[in-house]
Amino acid sequence: MSAPPDERREPPVRWFVPALVVGWTLMGVGAWSALRNSDDANPVALLKLVVGFDLAHDLVLAPLLVGGAWLIARLLPEPARGPCRVAGALTVLILVFSRPLVTGYGRRPTNSSTLPHDYGRTVLLLLVAMWACTLAFIAVRVVRRRRA
Repeated sequence: MSAPPDERREPPVRWFVPALVVGWTLMGVGAWSALRNSDDANPVALLKLVVGFDLAHDLVLAPLLVGGAWLIARLLPEPARGPCRVAGALTVLILVFSRPLVTGYGRRPTNSSTLPHDYGRTVLLLLVAMWACTLAFIAVRVVRRRRA
């Protein structure tokens, strides 16, 4: 259960600066390594890839997720909002990261050991199981609220 609005605590910010320093340090090391090993890393192609992923995230993925969360908040009752937001975000992550496997990216006809499984069916089963657990969690929340 969530606390009443007047009792909600602010998120802890003590880890923000250390996480920021570690993140920027890792990005700096990666950029330095790509520039230092330019024969192996191809910095121009890497820059295009990073900018392309950044634009795809900022112009497509983030607005879709924010819009989906907004729709969930408007359409679903309160006990279902949080679990459906989490399951929706996980659905997007699973679909994005499994796309190369499902589409067979990297499969070679001369090598039967590359991508040998039916990944589409597996992803579908994973999503069905995850949403079934989400619905069960929502049902438990509703029953507990009615008892209280």
